[in-house]
Amino acid sequence: MPSKSRRASNQKPQMHNQYSQSEEPNDWLDQLARLNLHFGRFARDVGGVLLLALAAMSLLALTGLTNGVLLNPWAELLQLWFGWGSYLIVLAVGIGGLMLLRRGEESLHWGRLITLELAAFLTLALLSEAGGASLVRADAGMDGGRVGWGLVALLNLLVGRWPGLAVLIVGWVLSVMTGFGLWSRLETWLLYLAGEPPAEIDHSYTSLPVEESISDKKSVGSPPKKKKVDLPPEYRKSLRMPETMDTKPAEPPPRNESLPPLGILLGEQ
Repeated sequence: MPSKSRRASNQKPQMHNQYSQSEEPNDWLDQLARLNLHFGRFARDVGGVLLLALAAMSLLALTGLTNGVLLNPWAELLQLWFGWGSYLIVLAVGIGGLMLLRRGEESLHWGRLITLELAAFLTLALLSEAGGASLVRADAGMDGGRVGWGLVALLNLLVGRWPGLAVLIVGWVLSVMTGFGLWSRLETWLLYLAGEPPAEIDHSYTSLPVEESISDKKSVGSPPKKKKVDLPPEYRKSLRMPETMDTKPAEPPPRNESLPPLGILLGEQ
């Protein structure tokens, strides 16, 4: 009996520890949910303001209008790795801050965002190619920086210089067209050159489901109507007054000669 009581007493702390360990993650999740509920609406505003401030300070540091203990190394780092494409990085950071500050309910198009990022990296490679793909110029913060030079060197190693340049140009055009949604405008322009009117959307089909939905709502809310039974014409009600004919003829009908005269009764009187 004492051994059983000791085992039971040893098992209780173990079970308590297991429950406490399983409840710890739930407590953290509950706290995060509460923080998001109370302060989540301010997180986007704070993040947007910070990104806009970072973009503004970076732009001033790159243009040399301001100096600082932290700004100068930050500007040198951007120019070393991205070269002239540092301004694209600053622009991307500023656009990100504006998107965080937007109050609209439009969802972020991740496909366009990824294609725009691809276009930015291909722009760095094209800038490096335009400068002769020189590592010395990249280390000096020119052209596309080290990132652009590395992309050009990788393509030259895989497919050669001229095929690699063709891949860069085609990829840049496709990514820019997709990122900015220019394919529809291109299609409209080509149709205009061909003399064909742009395709118009037929909105006639959209009215049918709306009418059906309205009729369905009415049928659900109102009781079912009785079907009308068609009656024969002789049993239908008519609101017209019957035409009365004059029963008195205009002229008396001819009298038969075999009948007694009309004044026979008057003679007897």
